[in-house]
Amino acid sequence: MCLYLGACTSDTQSLDVGAVDLAANAAATTLKQLALGKAHGCSLDAAISGVLCWGDNRRGQTSVPLLAAPTFVAAGGDTTCAIAAGLVRCWGDNSRGQLFAPIGLLNPKQLAVGDGHVCAVTQDGALRCWGDNSLAQARPPAWTGVQQIAAGAHHTCALKGNEVLCWGDNRQRQLAVPPLTAPTQLTAGGDHSCVLDAGKIVCWGGGAAALFDRIPAVTEPSLLATGVSHSCVLDQRGVSCWGDGVAGDLTPRELTRTTQLAVGGGDGWAHACARHQQGVACWGADNFGQTSYNGEPLHVLHRSESRINASSEKVWAIIMDLDRYPEWNPYTIAMKSTLKIGDPMVMSVKMSELLTIEQTEHIRVLEEGHKVCWGIDTTTPEFNSGERCQWLEPLPEGGTRYITEDLIEGTANPLVTLLFGEAVQNGFDAVALALKQRAEQ
Repeated sequence: MCLYLGACTSDTQSLDVGAVDLAANAAATTLKQLALGKAHGCSLDAAISGVLCWGDNRRGQTSVPLLAAPTFVAAGGDTTCAIAAGLVRCWGDNSRGQLFAPIGLLNPKQLAVGDGHVCAVTQDGALRCWGDNSLAQARPPAWTGVQQIAAGAHHTCALKGNEVLCWGDNRQRQLAVPPLTAPTQLTAGGDHSCVLDAGKIVCWGGGAAALFDRIPAVTEPSLLATGVSHSCVLDQRGVSCWGDGVAGDLTPRELTRTTQLAVGGGDGWAHACARHQQGVACWGADNFGQTSYNGEPLHVLHRSESRINASSEKVWAIIMDLDRYPEWNPYTIAMKSTLKIGDPMVMSVKMSELLTIEQTEHIRVLEEGHKVCWGIDTTTPEFNSGERCQWLEPLPEGGTRYITEDLIEGTANPLVTLLFGEAVQNGFDAVALALKQRAEQ
């Protein structure tokens, strides 16, 4: 059993499900942006006062130049651009002149990078584009007051008020924007574009990712990201993806409190990344290390997963029956809670034959029949805080997939790791095994 501060530690885990590497590496809460290109990714992190890139570097797209006070990063194709000290700096592929921003472009607010072109939104909301213009993708309308911009492979779109306008390649009807009510988030990837519009996902265009009949039903969506062959959305249930489904790009891990979402891909592969409470998780193709985010870990994550030969209803009933935890959980002496969000979880945990710890945590997530999380809040969360989540997934062939994670954050983690080592992960696995045995009785 993991307890926050003093007993929870192990090396960060990576779970392999089929062909998908679900990297659960860490990221500071200061991480501001994620941007993905064809087979590389970049992040903007205030903690390091800079841009960090990983993945394919055959065109120099991850070789970040010296940047002064970067405030924005964007990636597309084999090119990366950033806004730093009020100037646009680009690196990587320059086959279409996309590295050279127009003279006089100062203090832009946003950037969007396509497969060979780049566009920017100026301070007054005007549009400036450069690079490949073979399909008029770098010839923007004379708009001002633009709020958002997004670039696909060879087309670009801008959002102004309740209106979206696209220009460039129209061979897959990328410019055929459907009627919109109240668009709030604009994205583009490959040969299609999407917006969140009055709580719905609205997409247009074509290509591998434009499988509109597969767009999931969503409840209060908050984040949307599109790529060459697939797209992803975050709503109340978590992250879900649709599209071509190559390289495991439609199989995101279970994520807690996702705050950023990005999709990349090209040339038959695809990947995606999300910033969530556990750090940065990436999934999909990893042929160039594009799912291997390499930020410095600031937390310890324990994860156990098992297939239980019992129905999810039965397993959920065991998880919710706190009074009987001592009958099967080798570390629990007592657990008490009303199991309502925000209410306390009072527990007595056996750490060893001689040590018992009393601890109060609070319920943070409760999705009936699916997921429950509780955690500890301290007056110094930067020193130590944590959360445990358990969730269930019914399997098509019968039985239940059980997953549990323990997240420990804070600067105390190196000391905790030194004191307790992998023994705690072994104990964590023992609890998951005990649940399996209980449910299969």
